[in-house]
Amino acid sequence: MERKSKKVKVIRILRAASQILFFFLLPGFYVSALSSLRQIYTSAVTGSFSLSAMLPQLAIIIAVFPITILLGRFFCSWMCAFGSLGDLISLISHKLFKRRLRIPPKVDKALRYVKYLVLVFLVIAVWTLGFSGFKSFNPWDVFGIILTPGSAPDFSYAFSALLPGTVILAAIIIASFFVDRFFCRYLCPLGAVFALTSRPRITSIKKPTAGCGKCRACTNACPMGIELYKMDKCKSGECIDCFACVEACPRKNAAFAVSDEDVRPVLAGTMAAAVMAGVYYAGSFESNVLSSGAVGTVSAVAQNDSTGSQYSVTDSSSSAATDSSASSASSSSSASSAASSSSASSSSAYKDGTYQGSGTGYRGGTTTVSVTVKSGKITAITLVSEGDTPDFFQRAYQTIVSEIIGNQSSNVNAVSGATFSSNGIMQAVANALSKAS
Repeated sequence: MERKSKKVKVIRILRAASQILFFFLLPGFYVSALSSLRQIYTSAVTGSFSLSAMLPQLAIIIAVFPITILLGRFFCSWMCAFGSLGDLISLISHKLFKRRLRIPPKVDKALRYVKYLVLVFLVIAVWTLGFSGFKSFNPWDVFGIILTPGSAPDFSYAFSALLPGTVILAAIIIASFFVDRFFCRYLCPLGAVFALTSRPRITSIKKPTAGCGKCRACTNACPMGIELYKMDKCKSGECIDCFACVEACPRKNAAFAVSDEDVRPVLAGTMAAAVMAGVYYAGSFESNVLSSGAVGTVSAVAQNDSTGSQYSVTDSSSSAATDSSASSASSSSSASSAASSSSASSSSAYKDGTYQGSGTGYRGGTTTVSVTVKSGKITAITLVSEGDTPDFFQRAYQTIVSEIIGNQSSNVNAVSGATFSSNGIMQAVANALSKAS
């Protein structure tokens, strides 16, 4: 029994360590994954898909989905920041309350379909039709604004600009005190995607019912509420590979298996998380290298003056403006709404000169840029000031500005995981260009 306790402790410690690590290193990874799906989908539907333009999004998809299809939903229990919040709330709740709310099986089964309805709504209404009326309802955006590591919670902006999303997030947190992984079970659209794509998995939880007692410890321990006591083998798309059932089994009857061969959960979990993170970082690095050297049309120069660091992106080729203009036929709905504050999205009416404009980025920070127009084309965009969150702003700035110059339009795709910062930059450029028309 002592050996079993040590094994359980190792699994818990490593999974908790992985969750904490990714919460700080990649807090927006869960948003980036869904955002990447959206951008790839919308570009494919509108016929504007470009391999070079979609490299960052493809890097995220390749990092997450092959592992999920092959091995299951390790992302949800080992890497997702939103899921980690749910686990923390459950941990506190279990300490405070002796009993948890038990959802009747039939009700639980019906509620699980809600996340598929949320996914269908997003795909049809938001991704396909571009409806932006629910932009302020996104609890993930509020989560990022309130719980971004290294930044003070901005409750005033959350309540003033994203009140519906703030109310929804509060409701999710309250519900999570009574139902483990409430959001993951019933509402998460990315969870719906993972539940579908993980069904071909070659992994399973083996627990022959012949070796079970009457304790139902595995079912009681499962944060996703799967009725494991009824199964000899669990390959459910709802399983998030947290191994709580393996930990809880007093008879050591539950085990994690790959192609029916038992595998140490510790090894499987850490390897899956490491591979996903490695592929993500490698893909992001490669896409940044390729995009920085693509066609040789755009170069970035960092300028330092008495006011601090400024970033200037300039057109280094006379043909840069026309080479890639066709690739901006359509952008994501969030990017479109960000640029809609100005009708200046076409270079045909631009007047030569230098114009300054401002936009609202992450946490309500103001981004101000200077846009230079020569011969009717955008030739340079220089950052004047920004009140954005540095990590997200740096992730978005050069990519967005380079695409604006390349496409000669302020209406381009937002950078995955930095949507608000991207929108702030696009708004600022659109605002400047409105003065050049």
